[in-house]
Amino acid sequence: MEDGDFVKINFEMRLGNEKKLVATNNEKLAEENGIYDPETKYKETILIVGSENIFKEINESLRKSEIGKDEEVQIPMADAYGVRDPNNIKIHTMREFQKNKIDPVPGQEIRINNKRGKVISVSPGRVLVDYNHPWAGKDVFYKYTVNEKIESEQGKIDAIIDMNYSKGSGNFAISAADEVTTITLSEEAKFDIEWLDAKFRIIDAIRKNLPKFKISIVEEYLPKAEPEEVKPEDSSSDEAVKTEIEESEEKQSQ
Repeated sequence: MEDGDFVKINFEMRLGNEKKLVATNNEKLAEENGIYDPETKYKETILIVGSENIFKEINESLRKSEIGKDEEVQIPMADAYGVRDPNNIKIHTMREFQKNKIDPVPGQEIRINNKRGKVISVSPGRVLVDYNHPWAGKDVFYKYTVNEKIESEQGKIDAIIDMNYSKGSGNFAISAADEVTTITLSEEAKFDIEWLDAKFRIIDAIRKNLPKFKISIVEEYLPKAEPEEVKPEDSSSDEAVKTEIEESEEKQSQ
């Protein structure tokens, strides 16, 4: 594989000497190891070889990988999520949490002062929070298999959307030809706040990986339908019924 190649993989990531499973795209494996997340879409993961958001050890392995062959990579803690730093454990006053409308309990994941951490302990008047990455201090063991290399330009654009927008490329009509890609939004995506943020990441990724492509994003809003004219009810039939009833009553009284 070469830098810039798009590949579909199956993977599992484990931590520490016990090699505890912490991430996978295999739904059955996730269930068996107690990490199943109903919000996660368990399907093939797409990686772009050489991307900055991939550990260098995995990139080096991907460059040597072959389709269908199992690969394993070990990433030392210092090159993965770092060693645990005691300076990243902070004491906060309970008042800080009250200002942020947080009722802390041990083990709780919180965000305070724009930092994400985990509550270690709560005592009268103070809260101990660990701001180390939850996977810090552990070597990473990454196992993967490349299932497919994406060759088509449209396939790559679909992949970029899938990587950056949780609802996926199925929410768009996508065409890619003659170095022009047109992405037409569905009704759902037009009013989705997540799309507003994802759009800029998608444009940036297409420019990086398909630099010659012109990008056109289409939002179509059809004219608002005119309300149907309500026709007045035909009163002639009502009059006929009324006359018939009156005649019947007149005959009965005779």
